[in-house]
Amino acid sequence: MILQFKVTTPESKKFVRVYEVNEEMNLFRFSNYILNDLGFSPDQMVIFEGYGQDGSIAGEYGLFDMGDGSMDSVTFADLIARGQNVLHYIFDTHSGRYLTISIEGEVPASIKTSYPILVFEAGPVLTQFEKIVEIEEEPVHARKRAMRESVDDDDDFDDEDEKDDDLDDEEQDEDSLFEGEEGEEIYGEE
Repeated sequence: MILQFKVTTPESKKFVRVYEVNEEMNLFRFSNYILNDLGFSPDQMVIFEGYGQDGSIAGEYGLFDMGDGSMDSVTFADLIARGQNVLHYIFDTHSGRYLTISIEGEVPASIKTSYPILVFEAGPVLTQFEKIVEIEEEPVHARKRAMRESVDDDDDFDDEDEKDDDLDDEEQDEDSLFEGEEGEEIYGEE
């Protein structure tokens, strides 16, 4: 059976990856695939946390058996049998940064496809040791309204226009000094 996973992160509302994985793949191989796909260093400690239906941690899976099995001995079929359809993939144990991996359901297998595969990606590129800082954007209509209000509130705006008109007149007077009687330009006599 081929499972489809949606991967997100609490750091970014825009980051999304969708993978298709054979249910017989173990967590260690999937971890290596994610590390390679995201360009993360493979020499860092990573941990999978499995969550039950009630949202509490139901299992922890690391390189070594932490009581629920090691990553190389637990498959996705095992997780489904244990009722763990959501995982946290902790890729930065020092800062507690993680990806949320949710099993979305089954998809038909393709004979020509080698699994796992990335089928969709969107959002910013994650870095392994720097958090994403997203700036919340205002809706366009709110930005336009704020711009209109700032222009309307600026009483000095008209004074600046008058100063610009005075400068334009001075520049024209200077330009006329270099024109001959018939409008031809005179640059200087030698």
